[in-house]
Amino acid sequence: MIRHRRLLTRLMITAVSAVLLIGCAHQGALTQESTSEAAAGAYTDLGLAYLKRGDVSRARQALTHAIALSPTDANALQGMALLSQRQGDSALAEQYYRQTLAEAPSMTQARNNYATFLFRQQRYSEACDQLERASADTEYARRAQLYANLGQCRLATGQLDQAATSLDRARTLDPRYARTYLLEARLAQRLDNRAAAQQAVRQYQRLAGVDQESQSLLDELQGKRLQTVSPQTPVPAPHK
Repeated sequence: MIRHRRLLTRLMITAVSAVLLIGCAHQGALTQESTSEAAAGAYTDLGLAYLKRGDVSRARQALTHAIALSPTDANALQGMALLSQRQGDSALAEQYYRQTLAEAPSMTQARNNYATFLFRQQRYSEACDQLERASADTEYARRAQLYANLGQCRLATGQLDQAATSLDRARTLDPRYARTYLLEARLAQRLDNRAAAQQAVRQYQRLAGVDQESQSLLDELQGKRLQTVSPQTPVPAPHK
C-alpha cells in the first residue's frame, strides 16, 4: 500500500511538472507540442494507476486532463476505453476503443483489449477478426495470450479446426502459458476426447494450480455431475 502511494505521488509530481514545462516551452529545445505530449503521458500513467487501484473518479480526472492536452494520444484514449468499460458504459467504451485504433492501428495491446470487450458482449466474429489482426504483430510480447484468446474465440464460433490451430500456436510460443491447456481441454471435450481433455486439465493445474473452473471441468470429465463454471473470457492485456 505504501509503495503504491509513493508511485502515485511520483506520477502526480511528474504530471504537474510536465504541465508547468508547457509554460516554458520556448526555452531550449522544448516545444509546445512535445511538452503537451509529455504532460499527457504523465497524466495517462497517473490515470491508469488510479484505475488499477479502483479509484475511478481520480482516474477519469487524470485521463480527461491527458486527452485535453493531447486529444489524439492513443494511450489516453485506451485508458478512457478501459475506464468506461469498467463503469459499464459499453457504448462509450467502444467509441474510445475505435478512436484509439484509428489513431494507432498498430497498437496491439489496444486491439487485444477491444477484442476482449467484444467477446464479453458475445460479438464473437468481430472479436476473432480483431485478434486475427493483432496476431500479425510478431513483436508483441504476449503473443501466446493473443493466440489463446483467438483459440477461445474460434471455440465460441464453433470453428474447431481453427481453434486447434490457434491453441497449438499459443502452446508453441509459450509452453508455460497455463490457460492454453484449459482451452485445449474444452476443445477436446467438444471433440468427445475425454482422455485428452483430462490430460490437458491436469497440465493446466500443474502450471497454475487447482482452481474452481479447472476442477469443475475435471470432475465433469470424470463423470461427476457437478455444476460447471462458465469458461473465462479472453484475458485483457496489461495496461502498460
